Amino acid sequence: MLAIVDNILRLINFAFFVILLGLIGDLLSTQVGHSSRVNFCMFAAAFGIVTDSFYGILANIWEPFAWPIILFVLDFLNFVFTFTAATALAVGIRTHSCTNQAYLDSNRITQGSTSRCREAQASVAFFYFLFFIFLAKMIMSGIGVFTSGPFASRSTLSSRKSKGGQVGVPTISQV
Repeated sequence: MLAIVDNILRLINFAFFVILLGLIGDLLSTQVGHSSRVNFCMFAAAFGIVTDSFYGILANIWEPFAWPIILFVLDFLNFVFTFTAATALAVGIRTHSCTNQAYLDSNRITQGSTSRCREAQASVAFFYFLFFIFLAKMIMSGIGVFTSGPFASRSTLSSRKSKGGQVGVPTISQV
């Protein structure tokens, strides 16, 4: 079972990812041609919802999935992918006003549409929100790796605590 703070952050991430899947899905369905930036944003959102939300359910049900090293690696990958998607989309739309028609017509992502411009700007904001959440989660899971070890489980931690030893520090009889 994962910590309560981790589960709360996973619920927030799930809500943001669902919103992003809708926004990016609409950008993909209304585009003329193709944009690799928008395609990567869809990949980052789909990867994030699978590795954070669905994997979180597995980690809460089956203990071997909750190894700190696995959680750290997945948080790191989501941290990198959400930052990359947010930055790539922000650079692609160049953050001008969505009422400037000359800007809208010259941009490959907005493609002359005010609604596409607003959806892209909202997607950038949600990706950056997720980036900061994954930064916090990565720090928390990194602390978990360094304090309890990369392959510790809740049962081994609770058995160490019940024997009077500190977590991560062996007693003299264990040496």
